[in-house]
Amino acid sequence: ELSLNLAATNKERHQAIQDFMLINDSTTIAIEVPVYLTNWDAGYYRNQKGFIFQLSAYTTPITGHIDILQVRNGLLHILDYKPEADKQNPIEQLAIYALALSRKLNLPLYYFKCAWFDEADYFEFFPLHAVYEKKVKV
Repeated sequence: ELSLNLAATNKERHQAIQDFMLINDSTTIAIEVPVYLTNWDAGYYRNQKGFIFQLSAYTTPITGHIDILQVRNGLLHILDYKPEADKQNPIEQLAIYALALSRKLNLPLYYFKCAWFDEADYFEFFPLHAVYEKKVKV
């Protein structure tokens, strides 16, 4: 909320939050981190790790930018500022970002946590839980 006071317009909010976190938060290590996921990466996760996620709606490489990257409690946290966060559901987007960064860093997805937030709400999940096929007990 403090960082929003630095933004003169709504358009400046995103950058103000990122800059504030990078300067004032000791766990924030980077902002606007570019990531990409290729068909080869997707095949690796599907064939080697058994992860299930739909990429049919995307053309590859899938690209994006992680708003805020933090290291906290032994995990890499991928944070995304979303105005009206309570009305958003960016789980697929953030899981893809985690997969992409995990692949490039050669770090297991176990070490990642994702979240989206605004000045009033904060939602988080483990991307590993989002990519495994749910087993139905009969």
